[in-house]
Amino acid sequence: MKESQVGRIGPVQSWTLGRMAFQLEPEVEGYVLSRSVGYGPAGAALVEETAALGDPAVMMLAKEEYALLRFLAGALGCRRALDVGTFTGLSALAMAEGMGPDGRVISIDRHAEWTEIARRHWRSAGVDGRVEVRQGEAVDVLRDLPNDAKFDLVFIDVDKAGLTHYVDRALQLLSPTGVIAVDNTIWHGWVLDPSRDDSDTRGVRKLNDRIAADPDLEVVLLPIGDGLTLIRRRTR
Repeated sequence: MKESQVGRIGPVQSWTLGRMAFQLEPEVEGYVLSRSVGYGPAGAALVEETAALGDPAVMMLAKEEYALLRFLAGALGCRRALDVGTFTGLSALAMAEGMGPDGRVISIDRHAEWTEIARRHWRSAGVDGRVEVRQGEAVDVLRDLPNDAKFDLVFIDVDKAGLTHYVDRALQLLSPTGVIAVDNTIWHGWVLDPSRDDSDTRGVRKLNDRIAADPDLEVVLLPIGDGLTLIRRRTR
């Protein structure tokens, strides 16, 4: 789930907690977003069409995360990116725009109807030639990628129960200076709620605890969107 803030796409969904404690007041949030990288015409149209989907739109990437992914793709000199969980394509759009014409994104999703929306807006943005969709279950597509297919930036936003598996596989596919970004790592604050014991919440907790304790990884959990964790290998 990529979008969780009240007022961004209409009424709060019944299963959310509404505004989370670390989020900014609307006036301050508006100021921050208006002074960060914004959407181009294609991105704005993609957001509008995704919002019109209703309930599924809660999976849309937060605007500040879009800005950060685009920034990272450029700052890392990214040539190859991996988008695990395409939905309607905003995360792949951010990385494709940031990396420039020589970059390539492999984007994974199992829902053809959503990736068709993505393709239209990538085409409108002029980046469709930079994005290759692999249709199927993320676990299967990731398994079939060759180990020497190294990626400079990996964005993960799929089922939370299996997050540790996805991150472990992403680390195998990561270039030496690459970065992994994992979405929803605060998970509505449920990671701190002992009454929440569903498989998704357990999956987020397991990943957060494991990578924080790994001496070979450098990890920062950013309080934006629903929590975004950046991971890279430590330099010695």
